Amino acid sequence: MTQILTDLSRPALVRAIQQNLYDVGWELRRGWKQAVFYENQKIRRWWSPIPIAFIFNAAFSLQPPDGDETELIHDTIAFFQSRARDGFDWWLFPGLETSDWARQLEAHGLTLESDPPGMALDLSTLPQAIPLPAGVEIKIVTDAEMMKTWNATFVQGYGLPPDWEAVCQEMMLAALIPSMTSYLAFVEDQPVAVSTLFLDAGVAGIYNVATLPAWRGKGIGGAMSLYPLLDARKKGFRAAILQSSEMGYQVYQRMGFKELCRLDHYHWQAKA
Repeated sequence: MTQILTDLSRPALVRAIQQNLYDVGWELRRGWKQAVFYENQKIRRWWSPIPIAFIFNAAFSLQPPDGDETELIHDTIAFFQSRARDGFDWWLFPGLETSDWARQLEAHGLTLESDPPGMALDLSTLPQAIPLPAGVEIKIVTDAEMMKTWNATFVQGYGLPPDWEAVCQEMMLAALIPSMTSYLAFVEDQPVAVSTLFLDAGVAGIYNVATLPAWRGKGIGGAMSLYPLLDARKKGFRAAILQSSEMGYQVYQRMGFKELCRLDHYHWQAKA
C-alpha cells in the first residue's frame, strides 16, 4: 500500500493531488487490455477506446526535457493520430512546471489549459460516522457481475452515450485491484449512485461520483463521496483529494474540501 502522507502542508498536498490523478489511469495498465500503454524514462502515454482526452488519452512527462525534444513530441502526436485520436492532453509530473517543457510543447501547437480545480480535505475533520439518506445502502463492488451494475449506473449518471458502456466496463474491470475500491448505492435494491476510491501518493482520491438524475438532490452524491473516506481514514489516511467538476464544486466546499490548485496541462488538437 502507498506510504501515507503525513505532511499536510499546501505544497505537499498539491503534489499529492497531481500525482494521484496522474497515476489513476496508469494503475489500470495490467488489466485494461483494450488500452495501449507505453513508458520509457522520459514519458508515459496511453491511448484508450474512450474517445476523450483528459487522462483517458494522455501523455505524462516524467523528467525535464533533455535538450530539444521535438522528436519525442512529434512521436507522441503520431502515437495518437495513428489511433484515430484528434486530441489528447499532456501533463507534467510534479516539479516540472517550471521546466522547458512548457515552451517546447507550446512551440509544437499544444495549448495550456488550467482546469479542473484540485481540492483537498483533512480527514480528521470528518465525523465518526455519516448518516445515510433514508433507505440508502452502500456496498463495495467485489466482482465482475456487480461491476456491470456499477458501470451501467455510472454511464447513466454521467449522461454518457449508451455505446460507451462496453468500453467503460472493460476499464472498470481493470479497476478491481487493491489500490481501488468502487462503491455502489442502492435504494430498495435499485442502483442509484456510484463512486471510486483510489489510494495513491499517500492520499485518498475520490473519483467517478455519479448519481442517477431521478435521485439527485437527496444527499446521496455527498454520501458517495464521504462514505469511502471513512474507510480510508480507518486505514490511517489523513488527507483526501479530488478534482471537482463545476457542478460539484460548491457541494465539495460544503463538505470541507478546499481548492489548493488548478490542474494545468497542455492540450493538442488536430486542425480541422
